[in-house]
Amino acid sequence: MYFSSSVDRKLLLRFVHSCAASHAQQGAAVHLLRTVQHRLDLSCSSCVELDLKETLRLTAEDCRAVSTILRSSSQKVELILQDCEVEDSGLDLLFPVLDRVLLRASKTVLQLVSLVPVNSERETVRRAVSLCGALGGELDLSHTTQDQRAWSAFFLMLELSEGLTELDLSHCQLTDQLLLKLSTHLHKVQVLDLSHNNITDASTDNLLWLVSINPSMDTVWNNIVDRTSFKKDKQFEIL
Repeated sequence: MYFSSSVDRKLLLRFVHSCAASHAQQGAAVHLLRTVQHRLDLSCSSCVELDLKETLRLTAEDCRAVSTILRSSSQKVELILQDCEVEDSGLDLLFPVLDRVLLRASKTVLQLVSLVPVNSERETVRRAVSLCGALGGELDLSHTTQDQRAWSAFFLMLELSEGLTELDLSHCQLTDQLLLKLSTHLHKVQVLDLSHNNITDASTDNLLWLVSINPSMDTVWNNIVDRTSFKKDKQFEIL
């Protein structure tokens, strides 16, 4: 069996389904992953007809097939889901294989964070840790609107994950009250972007405290009116 190293996403998805269809095709799954250089790109960038970059909607069956393929890999696979829409039931099927994945996602990241909490505490911890690992310790939630469920799930993920080093919460309508709740866990983050939110001077002491307990935090970006307190610390870059 031979595939081009650059495969249109719809054709790639058909190959994935074919390889996952039976145990007899497991060898083909290994060959497929090797041929695409362990990179499953289902984003718009892999669409052959560039003028027709419609959103690719992945069903639970699509995700089941992807999960099956990933289980056959002996090394990390880059899974690119940017610009994809994925059913919650499908994302649930991906959690067990996230430890085998380097995940690149946009729309689906907030969904995944929202799905971290489950009835089992052990499984919740496993999901939080594996998602953080799959993202390479970098979580970008910029330009997302989060409801209470999403914020609660995010707080829990921060509490359970130690490997998160970069966090982008810009353009998230973050308030002083939400920042206060987050601050308990933000000391783990080295690079933090809080720009273009609804944070006021009321959070000045909170931000200064975060840096005082974590000197490794490189930058905190924000819109603050009175910048006097921040000018004394070179770790702050205020935009």
